[in-house]
Amino acid sequence: MFQPAEYQLLDFGENEKLESFGGIIVRRETPAAIGKRDPAIPWETAQIRFRQTGKSHWQGKAREPWLVQYQERKFDLRQTPTGQLGVFPEQATNWDWISGCHLDLNGAKALNLFAYTGGTTMALAARGVNVVHIDAAKSVVNWARLNAKQSGLEQAPIRWIVEDASTYVERELKRGNTYDIVVADPPSFGRGPNGETWKIQRDLPGLFRRLGQLTSGRCKMFLISCHTPGFDHEKLKSLAVDSFCVKNGGTEGFEMSIDTSTGKRLPSGSCVRWRLP
Repeated sequence: MFQPAEYQLLDFGENEKLESFGGIIVRRETPAAIGKRDPAIPWETAQIRFRQTGKSHWQGKAREPWLVQYQERKFDLRQTPTGQLGVFPEQATNWDWISGCHLDLNGAKALNLFAYTGGTTMALAARGVNVVHIDAAKSVVNWARLNAKQSGLEQAPIRWIVEDASTYVERELKRGNTYDIVVADPPSFGRGPNGETWKIQRDLPGLFRRLGQLTSGRCKMFLISCHTPGFDHEKLKSLAVDSFCVKNGGTEGFEMSIDTSTGKRLPSGSCVRWRLP
């Protein structure tokens, strides 16, 4: 869980959420924010706002640099054209899961696909894992490298690669390479650096199968999440059980969420994960 000074979900409702990132109040539209708002929460205090109605745009501008911290990891925040800021707070439960893992992960080999700004990459690297960090956008990979540097992980064994995720996995299979750990947070739709297209409905089942092949016989952990309607945790779990050759059960599927201080829970995507018992 983030410390309140770093991040808080203040309220949500009527298709918007109100958050505090390092003391800056942000108001953003999101379809998951159904229900009524808390009348005691002053929504008008938002310093910046992202609207998706009509042409997506930001109103207001945050200070620079704008950083938030989670444990020892630091995230540089930016107002992107899609309304993202560079950190997904709902993933903190997965970072804790990695940090608290009972396994000896030192020297293990991990592949992190659709790795964005590196929250999970840093959690793995802090445990001594050799991480291959893949994202299709060069600017985002550079952003993740900056986060790692600011978090004291500049010398950690991380390979930063700008590549289409599916293309890279296919190449690794042809090379005969294998991994102990695979992580992915695929979008609903995306484009690779060479014009490749990713459509989750079409491509996710095949990616699951290939990731299962990459970890065959040596899997220590997998962690896959998504934010696409229609891919709930039960569907992700079914794909994982069919694709990964893991023993002793223990595959865990759940809906990610973020809570307000008053106990309201905002759905924030689905996740499936497993590790050796």
